[in-house]
Amino acid sequence: MNMRKVVFGVCVCIAFVLPAVVEAGFGITPPYVRNSSLTRNSIYEQEILLVRSDPTSDLTASITIDAPGFEDWIEIDEGREFLLPVGEPKVPMTVRVRVPDNADFERYTGNIRIKTSPAGDSFSRGAVNISLGAQVDIDLNVIDKEIFDFRVRRISISDLDEGHKLGWLYFPGKIRFSMLIENTGNVPVAPSEVNFRIFNSSGQVLLEETSHTNRIKKIQPFDTQNVIAELPTRLPAGSYRAKYEIKNGDEMKQEGEVTLSILPYGTTQTAGYGFMGLSLAHKISVLFPIFATIIIIVLIVQYYRSRRRQSS
Repeated sequence: MNMRKVVFGVCVCIAFVLPAVVEAGFGITPPYVRNSSLTRNSIYEQEILLVRSDPTSDLTASITIDAPGFEDWIEIDEGREFLLPVGEPKVPMTVRVRVPDNADFERYTGNIRIKTSPAGDSFSRGAVNISLGAQVDIDLNVIDKEIFDFRVRRISISDLDEGHKLGWLYFPGKIRFSMLIENTGNVPVAPSEVNFRIFNSSGQVLLEETSHTNRIKKIQPFDTQNVIAELPTRLPAGSYRAKYEIKNGDEMKQEGEVTLSILPYGTTQTAGYGFMGLSLAHKISVLFPIFATIIIIVLIVQYYRSRRRQSS
């Protein structure tokens, strides 16, 4: 009889304790902050997901950073203490590294410790007071080398209106070529050249070659952003095939083919090119009278000044 009581008591304990242990399951992904190509003044971010198996109560995450000699480089966007709310199985934590301009060129290692505990009155509502934690390893390398490189993640192209005439001036249509760029280097970078070779709808006849005219926005190191290349086209409304090239200096980063739809002027109500899209001859035709007028005015002013000096 005594043995039965002991077995019964053990089963009761397991029934109460096991759910609490499962509820308290906690982990992180990825468990590290690594970068082997940082340089001075670099800014690097790594998102860490804090994962709970059964988020039935609020928890507080407390952060401790152990990074000898470079602890002031490390920032936690959410702060050194933040909430893991009930019902959220995954909560992101962003670790930001800011390398100062006087950093030594060497390897830096450390860790970030994450400890969880019941938040507020969670314990009084029945949460089991079990503190769990995890460790994020830090492994950084600051090098004396600038790396200009990027990866093209995705491209897309929008429909556009054909160009139009205003007086003797022809304003071309504006191709907006969107690129999702990941900066894999350690300095700001952008595509140096974007070229289009535009063919008829069957892809057999080359009709036009054009290159981007705008200054493409630079992406910060280790960041991924969408940027736009703007290219002029003087082709009429219609459907075309375009072969594109995206370059980083002399290196071809990506090339491919897209379908280009040019619509009648005024269809999309999207602004096309202004003065920068004009041909060189048309730009000269606009600027020459302006500069000629300025020169004539300057000469007249100088002439009258010299006359006054002579008369005095």
